[in-house]
Amino acid sequence: MKRRLLSLVLVVLLLSLSLAGITSAQDTQTLTVFAASSLTDAFTEIGDNFKTAHEGVDVVFNFGSSSTLATQLTEGAPADIFASANARQMTVASDAGRIGGKPQTFAKNRLILVVPADNPANIQSLHDLANEGVKLVVAAPGVPVRDYTDAMIEKLLADPNFGEDYKTAFYANVVSEEDNVRQVSAKVALGEADAGLVYKSDVTPDIADQVIAFPIPDAINTLATYPIAATDNTATPELAAEFIGYILSDEGQDILTKWGFISVRIPELAATVSLPTNGTFTVDGQVLNSLSLTIDALKADYTSHTTDVTYKSGEDTVTASFTGVSLWDILGAAQPNFNTDVKNDKLSTFIVATGSDGYQAVIAWGEIDPEFGSQPILVAFERDGETLELPTLVIPGDARGGRYVSGLVNLSLRDAPTVSQ
Repeated sequence: MKRRLLSLVLVVLLLSLSLAGITSAQDTQTLTVFAASSLTDAFTEIGDNFKTAHEGVDVVFNFGSSSTLATQLTEGAPADIFASANARQMTVASDAGRIGGKPQTFAKNRLILVVPADNPANIQSLHDLANEGVKLVVAAPGVPVRDYTDAMIEKLLADPNFGEDYKTAFYANVVSEEDNVRQVSAKVALGEADAGLVYKSDVTPDIADQVIAFPIPDAINTLATYPIAATDNTATPELAAEFIGYILSDEGQDILTKWGFISVRIPELAATVSLPTNGTFTVDGQVLNSLSLTIDALKADYTSHTTDVTYKSGEDTVTASFTGVSLWDILGAAQPNFNTDVKNDKLSTFIVATGSDGYQAVIAWGEIDPEFGSQPILVAFERDGETLELPTLVIPGDARGGRYVSGLVNLSLRDAPTVSQ
């Protein structure tokens, strides 16, 4: 009797443990995230935090080149979320029907130049990448960081200090094309190449003392944008939405910033414009890189252009010759912080130009954007061969001189007010 009772107790106990195991397995959820390799450190920390806040949830990452990940998704690989290093590869996955929701931009990044700590080729700037014998490593075509690198080289074609010969020599020096950006930074850190082009976020603590990082001038740098979206067949749509929401939250954005990314948060701007009083003019507002420039800096750091203009001032006709810097180049160096998730956000952006006397004029972004108006507006430092104390804003296409802001002290990039729903 006692043996039968003991056996019954053991059976009940085993059944209870079995059922508990089944229940535990059912309660455990796995979130599979395909993410660009440059996100490895930031997303690992984000994933750990998410798991801590969600008991019974495991976050599994598949890190790699965005192009490789997009191909895997296209071929049917199971995943819940795709985080790409550019919109192009997100579109590849979307066109294949693998994206279930609208992608959202969650981070931005900058290109930098890295060389080994001992710098055997004595690289000091982008110019040196075209020197004979330099061993240059870049990402393979189709990898987002390569797309951004190629875009930067195209920008350099317009600069007389670089040009077509530089482009030819640059690509001739490429000795290796890597599958993802982390492989580029690793080869440079190991001394297997003289230089490489990577994202700022790729100079991680584990290689920081093995490389030297050189910033790339903002006027020619290419801002990388990272979109994220749930897949078409995620088994945990609510959990995927929570994960994406966490990345877009202040805490998630702070983690991304900590690991070298640029937050997508657009801060509120002051209703007023602050004017400098030290002989400089500033560029601020909705930009990632506020500038404080002098006449000497305009002459030394930017490509100069000369234009002859004729315009009406009151009843008089004014003819003058101005030399200065393209407004497009200056704003490019300031890196406008557009909201890439808003349709044609550029076209709701405008520039407020303010003179030292408080006089103001407004220019729409579409006027200077090459895809739209392409107006050759200048921030001039010379008039008729004489250097100005402060710049003058020159709009060659205007029939009247009302928007010629003399004594220019501030350019503030602003966005149109949002529409109430």
